[in-house]
Amino acid sequence: MKNFLMLLGVFTIAVFIPLGIILGIWSGILPQSLQVAIGLTGVVLAAGFIIGGNIYMMWSDIKTGRYSKKKK
Repeated sequence: MKNFLMLLGVFTIAVFIPLGIILGIWSGILPQSLQVAIGLTGVVLAAGFIIGGNIYMMWSDIKTGRYSKKKK
């Protein structure tokens, strides 16, 4: 049952909420200011995810010494 509830949660976050927002924008139900706020939030989250992921990968490479010059 726990796995099923987790599956429903993932579907809700990944499919139903974005679909509802897109359909609300398409049908004109959502006010324009809310549409702009949703768009800006999406851009900021996407940029944060990309930049944060790159910084994490660089930090991981530095931590493991991947690019350090090893003297033989």
